[in-house]
Amino acid sequence: MSRKAFQHLSDEALLKHYRETRKPAVFHLLYSRHKDALYRYCVQLAPVSTEQLLRSLWQEILERPPQLDRQLLRNWLFIQVNKLLSKQACRSREVQTHHRTQQRTVLSTIQKLPAKQRNVLLLFVECRLSLATIADIERISLKTCRELYHSAREAVETQIYGTRRKPWQVQAIEE
Repeated sequence: MSRKAFQHLSDEALLKHYRETRKPAVFHLLYSRHKDALYRYCVQLAPVSTEQLLRSLWQEILERPPQLDRQLLRNWLFIQVNKLLSKQACRSREVQTHHRTQQRTVLSTIQKLPAKQRNVLLLFVECRLSLATIADIERISLKTCRELYHSAREAVETQIYGTRRKPWQVQAIEE
């Protein structure tokens, strides 16, 4: 059959023919019929991940064409896109919740630091000032400023990641 012969077939007949023959021309015709509508729909709901989402959908169809069971292909496509979007939304909510929890942990840890440590850490990290400048601002020596910065950073890292593990040889030597 030529490409023109496929033009009059319904989406469902084309999908059935593709499932049986795996001809790229048949898949391309199905793809060209639905790609624009699916893209416009997805870009409204998930603009950042639209391309990845649609690529995975079309790849799945290409590798394992679905059995529609009297369902229209167009409906099936939008149902699949909605499933992918909801999975993605759940994952992004989990990631956002994790980030918020981690941010709260970091903020509460920073707030619990002694005032000088907190100020040195924030001036270095947030204001991007050099330790020498911070030492002048705090009216302390550069060595003290460096020690305050490192102890503050270590306290925050310990709160987030837990205590550092020491190699077993070091523990044996220390004992």
